[in-house]
Amino acid sequence: MAARKKTADTPTEPAEPAALEPPPRKPGVRQERLQKTREAILQSALDHFAVYGFEGASIRAIAAKAGVNHGMIRHIYGGKDELWRQAVVYLFERARAELTQDFDRKGLTDREAFIRGMRRYVHYCARHPEHARMMIQQSIIAGPKLTWAAEELIRARHTVYLPLYERLKASGDLPDVDTSSLIFIISAACQMTYVLAPEVQALTGRDPFAPEAVERHVDAVVKIFLR
Repeated sequence: MAARKKTADTPTEPAEPAALEPPPRKPGVRQERLQKTREAILQSALDHFAVYGFEGASIRAIAAKAGVNHGMIRHIYGGKDELWRQAVVYLFERARAELTQDFDRKGLTDREAFIRGMRRYVHYCARHPEHARMMIQQSIIAGPKLTWAAEELIRARHTVYLPLYERLKASGDLPDVDTSSLIFIISAACQMTYVLAPEVQALTGRDPFAPEAVERHVDAVVKIFLR
């Protein structure tokens, strides 16, 4: 008997199921892990440089707080000089991101922009007291590291506020004093409660980092300087 001719309707043998393969590894997982490790190292470095200064900070102690072997820090950064430099770059890049992200001045008066900027800056200082502490440490020592940071990272941020402060002085909203002095005075008013947080807490019994205390500090800064 002739074999039945296959047609489109003739059922076919089911194909063998393909072997199950493990799902592909999420792209970038290794890079993400490395980035988190770098951030942990840089934050630990900032904390140690802020407390002990460059000379007093130990790579072993920085590594221990970051949860890595000190050899990894030497492998990534080579030594303490480059670690310091990369920590400062990380510090100012983070500051720029946190202070400018979603900050839209459109439709705001200069006075309103100042108040919003002060609120954001005081909250930043409360989150990152190591920023001002580290720069104070470096300013006491002075030298080429501070010069490099001033030229590469600080000057542009300092000068960007000059036009706003000049307009607020001209309108009578800020005191008519030297603008550079005014910027440093206001910066110190925002920072020092958190730089000196242990002293503040010892004297007042209050936690300066508590959310309500940070808001009170914002109000104090604004009321002291705005006319």
